Amino acid sequence: MNSEASPSTPKIKSTPAEAPAKGAVLDYWNKEEVESMYDKHLLNAEISLVKSWIPRDAKLLDAGCGEGEGTLEYSRAAATVHAADFSATRLRKAEHLLGNAPNVQFRQVDFRQDYALDSDYDVVVTQRFLINLMEWKEQQRVITRLIGSLKPGGRLLMLEGSQPGVDELNRFRAVCGLPPIPVRWHNRFFDDNEMQQFVAESGWKLRAVQGLGGYFLLTRGVRPLLDSNLNWDCEFNRIAASPGLGELGAFDPVRFSRLKLWVVER
Repeated sequence: MNSEASPSTPKIKSTPAEAPAKGAVLDYWNKEEVESMYDKHLLNAEISLVKSWIPRDAKLLDAGCGEGEGTLEYSRAAATVHAADFSATRLRKAEHLLGNAPNVQFRQVDFRQDYALDSDYDVVVTQRFLINLMEWKEQQRVITRLIGSLKPGGRLLMLEGSQPGVDELNRFRAVCGLPPIPVRWHNRFFDDNEMQQFVAESGWKLRAVQGLGGYFLLTRGVRPLLDSNLNWDCEFNRIAASPGLGELGAFDPVRFSRLKLWVVER
């Protein structure tokens, strides 16, 4: 779960010394007014990217399901979905959105602690969830446990923040005279090299690394040069998120992407 509060007014980035207490992150997500992703064009692009890797009739765990916007779409492909989150507020919002979906079960789970879930999932999805764990070692522990809940050959789909993607996008913005967009205080984005090394050393298979670099470059790099009145729900962003634009291959999908999809097979 992650959100950019404004497309034009970035927050100040926390240093490691300022890393928040674990309870502060949960307190943040338990606030009723907080929304996981304000940019719905980006959210829909994320969901489409993740969904393309979900086999029909899969048994799926949505770990850190948030308000359930992704869960709703994944439940239309998967046969069984377990939606879990550590925030009671997020789960309540997800349950309200999905109503009485017959193939979805909701569970409050703190993945940092001991928990009891199934161990035969075809797919586990994390969508801006692991970035809310503020230490790399803790992220590794949670990833290892999630991989262990998969069937042999099952897929872990991690749609998470990429620090190199942040840095590359900010380099572009700097050339254009724009201020950097930092990582939010409650997030720790992945180092791509660390992730690839971790997957290799753990004996898993990294099937793909994908991104939405064109969308980020256009909406966070180009549009601020053209329009000072920035808002998420606009025609420019709608076009930037269209699949047809991505299919043109005009933009590197990974380099400038603040969010990337790591597809890992057990």
